[in-house]
Amino acid sequence: YLYDKIVSVSFEEVMQVVTIKITKESTGETVYSQEYMNPTVISVDLTGQDSETYSIEVVSDTISLEGEFIL
Repeated sequence: YLYDKIVSVSFEEVMQVVTIKITKESTGETVYSQEYMNPTVISVDLTGQDSETYSIEVVSDTISLEGEFIL
């Protein structure tokens, strides 16, 4: 979910390794990319980013999810 320029991702199942990547749609610039081990909740602070459309990718060995949001 998104609240006040902070993106939070909650996991219902345990996954060993998850990569979160956030990209600015207008330029294709990756503004955030991080790999996590056994996450339950991940919060990404995008306070320094412009108000525009971004895409998010959540990838593990068993899933690949993507979506977009507006800051």
